[in-house]
Amino acid sequence: MNVLVTSVGRRVKLLHYFVREWGDTGKIIAVDCDPTAPALYAAHCHEQVPRIDDPGYLDALLQICQQYEIKAILSLIDPELTLLAAHADRFYMQGIEVIVSSRDVIEMCLDKMATHDFLSAHQIPAIPTFTKMDEVQAALLAGQITYPLIVKPRYGSASLGITRVENDQECSVVMEKTDDVVIQPFLQAEEYGVDGYVDLISGELVTLFTRKKLRMRAGETDRSLAVKDPRLLSLAKELIHVLEPRGPIDIDCFLVGDQYVVSEINPRFGGGYPHAHESGVNIVRALLQNIKGLVNQPKVGEYKEGSIMMKYDEVMLLE
Repeated sequence: MNVLVTSVGRRVKLLHYFVREWGDTGKIIAVDCDPTAPALYAAHCHEQVPRIDDPGYLDALLQICQQYEIKAILSLIDPELTLLAAHADRFYMQGIEVIVSSRDVIEMCLDKMATHDFLSAHQIPAIPTFTKMDEVQAALLAGQITYPLIVKPRYGSASLGITRVENDQECSVVMEKTDDVVIQPFLQAEEYGVDGYVDLISGELVTLFTRKKLRMRAGETDRSLAVKDPRLLSLAKELIHVLEPRGPIDIDCFLVGDQYVVSEINPRFGGGYPHAHESGVNIVRALLQNIKGLVNQPKVGEYKEGSIMMKYDEVMLLE
């Protein structure tokens, strides 16, 4: 029962988890467009593929699926999720499970304005988000937001392209130079992350882990503290209930005053997932159970709080 993991990049630890959990069940095949992507070499087998925007990319994946008798496929990066969801039928026709949420869910999650509108429509606390300067000025006059603000890509990820602005002039200049941006308040608040898994068969939320982010690096959690705040757990459950994702999900939140607000939703394995895994919240195992055709029993919030995850660098040589 072989599984294909795409766009693996630097996610070495996650690939180690997959290899360990699969054991004698099958092989983990990793692919990436960069032959020096470290996580390629953590899998049982690996292949280099074209970039995801190459017209031949999907055909390359399907060929690898046939070569290795792949049972399921999943991606580790946002831009590829939409691609796999849009062409899932091509894989299903070959008996391959695509571990991805619906296309509507993915497109909403990857659009920061659409995410805000969805959260607001379901009365889930969200960060104020705007796309037009007149909306920003109205919110400033009403006292809903204050400078500094941040301008960032509407469809961006990994904290790329974010600019802090201190006044109307700076905000206008940035918006004129950049297409498809959103404006949000610059929050000086504690940031939290949530890792969850929605069973592919039952559709139920079966695992949930929450952590306070202590330090970030390149848009990913570098150090974190396991927490168990009932308010955050309740918020995550409510969001997942109305969103109806499938498989792994990663949610980012801020604690503003005494209220948690959702900032981003990533329908995939998040960069901070190793903390959950090392704490016994084993989403990789839950995924394996589903691929075997078995339904997972809910174990939401079953972990100890207080542990601290610390990432560090490692080195490998290719010869």
